Amino acid sequence: MAVRPVQRTSLVEGAVAELRRLLAAEHWPVGARLPGEVELSRLLGVGRSTGREAVRALIASGQLRSQQGSGTYVVSTAPVEEFDRGLRRAAVADVYEVRIALEVEAGRLAANRRTDEDVAVLGELLAERGAAGSDAELVEADLLLHRAVVTAAHNPVLAQVFDSFLGALRVAARDAVADGGVHGGPGGDDARAHEELVAAVVAADPEAAEAATRRNLGRALERLRGE
Repeated sequence: MAVRPVQRTSLVEGAVAELRRLLAAEHWPVGARLPGEVELSRLLGVGRSTGREAVRALIASGQLRSQQGSGTYVVSTAPVEEFDRGLRRAAVADVYEVRIALEVEAGRLAANRRTDEDVAVLGELLAERGAAGSDAELVEADLLLHRAVVTAAHNPVLAQVFDSFLGALRVAARDAVADGGVHGGPGGDDARAHEELVAAVVAADPEAAEAATRRNLGRALERLRGE
């Protein structure tokens, strides 16, 4: 039996492992910008070329995202599955098309199945969305609210699919906001659409929940397409 000798871990692999450990510990949470190349390499105790290659490896694996002229941002604190990496590379409009298909059904099911606990959570998250003070806060509050609607549908398969899609949704939503306010702020039509969605779920009105979801996400998709 031919056994190859174990190779010593390279500096790049060691730097990648340390970055992954720091991300898992949320030293830099999702959405945070990493230190610049010089500072990051100093923190890792490696040369700039090694630090650069480690960052590139995590960009390729989907945990980091480079934004030209701005820096490198955390996309996921855990290694990303190949399915999710593909979604994150998809066009923002493509992601929203699939999002509509998922969430319209989630809204309908939630209106039929929500519990008193679901109602309380939805009310709290709707208030948090309304209180968002920045684009980043709005994106996170918005996703939490929509995830709560999916939870209220009480379909574990739907929840699993949505969760596998969540990283792509977060990136798409941030890109959409950065590209000119595809999502409205705390006030206006988008806020009313979310209020109507929550009200429909609370009132156990599946048709109204479907309609509110289509208005909300359909309007965002139209803006993305420039319609």
